[in-house]
Amino acid sequence: MHFVKYLNFVCHLSKRIISLILLFFITSCTTFEKADKIYINGNIYTGIESDTRYNYIAIKDDIILSLGLDTYHHLIYDSTIIIDLNNNFILPGFIDNHTHLMWGGATLRSINLKDIDEKDKFIQAFRDYTFNKTDNSWIEGGNWDHENWGGILPSKSWIDSITSKNPVLVTRIDGHMALSNSVALRAAGINKLTLNPPGGIIERDSLSGEATGILKENAIDLVRNIIPKKTNEIKDEIFNASMKHAASLGITQVHDMCSWDDLLTFRRNKDVLTLRIKGYTWYENWNDLKMLINSEGIGDDMLRWNGLKAMVDGSLGSRTAWMHNHYLDEKNSKGFLIIKDTIQFKKLILDVDNHNIQLAVHAIGDRANDWIIDQFFQVFKSNGKKDRRFRIEHAQHLTQKGINNIINTDIIPSMQPYGCIDDTRWMHKRITTDLMSRSYVFNTFIQNSVNLTFGSDWDVTPLNPLEGIYAAVSRKTLDGSNPDGWYPEQKISIFEAIKCYTKNNAYAVFQEKKTGILKEGFYADFTVLSEDLTSINIENILDVKVMRTVVGGKEVYTKYKTGE
Repeated sequence: MHFVKYLNFVCHLSKRIISLILLFFITSCTTFEKADKIYINGNIYTGIESDTRYNYIAIKDDIILSLGLDTYHHLIYDSTIIIDLNNNFILPGFIDNHTHLMWGGATLRSINLKDIDEKDKFIQAFRDYTFNKTDNSWIEGGNWDHENWGGILPSKSWIDSITSKNPVLVTRIDGHMALSNSVALRAAGINKLTLNPPGGIIERDSLSGEATGILKENAIDLVRNIIPKKTNEIKDEIFNASMKHAASLGITQVHDMCSWDDLLTFRRNKDVLTLRIKGYTWYENWNDLKMLINSEGIGDDMLRWNGLKAMVDGSLGSRTAWMHNHYLDEKNSKGFLIIKDTIQFKKLILDVDNHNIQLAVHAIGDRANDWIIDQFFQVFKSNGKKDRRFRIEHAQHLTQKGINNIINTDIIPSMQPYGCIDDTRWMHKRITTDLMSRSYVFNTFIQNSVNLTFGSDWDVTPLNPLEGIYAAVSRKTLDGSNPDGWYPEQKISIFEAIKCYTKNNAYAVFQEKKTGILKEGFYADFTVLSEDLTSINIENILDVKVMRTVVGGKEVYTKYKTGE
């Protein structure tokens, strides 16, 4: 009897122990599933058009733990932070497909010529800027657009008397043309005898043969290369200014077309990043990139460098975009190919592809786009089929053949919609209506299920995604000349424009299973806006304010705290 009682006691004790163990595991799991933060009372759009609208989003660490309607109390524990969104609109964090963070950040602290619309104002801007400028210090930045004052190019003669103690290199808004003064030209050794470099043009006076100060494409480097290098401290200041600017606009990730030095700056600031960065460094740095990847890998989800950037041609505004036909306003020019050694370049992109590094190539002119697509096809043929996601940066003016080739492949058009309301003010002076009808072809790509992506090319166009979205859905030129939209058949819906700035951009960098939509298990990257973009009038998009920007669960911008 005692033995039976003993067995019963042991069995009872075992059950209690098992129950306690189970309770421990259940409690542990439940604790693990509690949220660090819960944003409530929101109008949450996940990025999938037909999806449910939710009113709360719960975050654990840097991941979305849950999205739901009303019932979030089961996710709360002692230290859970509750944030009331006051019915604001939440959507996946904006991703910009093409930025130049260091260039853009530098322009925030440089001379600003962007809105100048008269020669006299141009000169006065230099007079004002140089008033407190120390002798021998460089004047950079600019972002001038000669089309704003009728299309006459500026000249060193405009500014020489004002800038006699300061070398100048100020770029056109597209970065493909620049103005230098006589001080800078002398320092660079540019004179009557200086030959045009491969892929570049030194503009000259038709009578004297002297350089006018205008430099195009690779000729800009003759001056740029003599500008003293900035200290790491200044570079870090510029970079942090760029990140703050991006955060204030709701941007949580960028695809940055960067120099090798830019990439070093990003890496140096790795621990203080407030946005995700996919870096595409210059193709001439390929050997350096291979060495970096071999020693340290490709980075992580905050900063990756497994991309390479190249350029086929220039820009339409500078008449350096490579065209099949002559420019209407420059009959002896079709633009040109700026790659210095095409044979070596073709070998390089095969090597890049063999190392599974993504290639992003700038092409604006119709001939440039056809040319790079042909090179991509050669890669397909030589290296076989795989998931490459080659990108054409801008893909601005296309032949019908080029359009069809993009539709029928996995080539990604990385486009910047603001251009279709900006440079369309004067585009008719450069190219025919036939080619214009195949420019900024947003809807054609959307209707054919192409992974169209959007961004800014900052500082060429504004970094603000809301301005890009407005441009894509309205196509109303800035001068008011196309109130119904420039080639309105290419307008897209607000849902499609948001997708191009979020989900499609995530796919363009192989991040579609981590970012681009709001979903359990994805990174908690989202933007809070003052208005629901999907239900307001198009004209009101530009009045919408960014209220919060969240990257990996951390608020990197909050309008309430800044008092803006």
